[in-house]
Amino acid sequence: MRLKLLMRNNCKLCDDAMIQLKLALDGFEDVGYESINIDFDDTLQEKYMLRIPVIMHQDKVIQEGIIDFFTIHEYIDGYFTHLGE
Repeated sequence: MRLKLLMRNNCKLCDDAMIQLKLALDGFEDVGYESINIDFDDTLQEKYMLRIPVIMHQDKVIQEGIIDFFTIHEYIDGYFTHLGE
């Protein structure tokens, strides 16, 4: 599983989101993430400028704005639980 963190330069909420994301991923060996700086992509800026930071899995927004590790952890745990059904 691979998550995306949409962020910008000089964004305190984005810095906090990265910390929360790392906390949420602790204990999940098969989950990683990539940081995507929307400052370099006009399309992403247009869509997410006022929403960042944004945590996504595939095309689904998991959380945006103020990010907390619990919501991300809960999403990942639920994802893997449903895979086993």
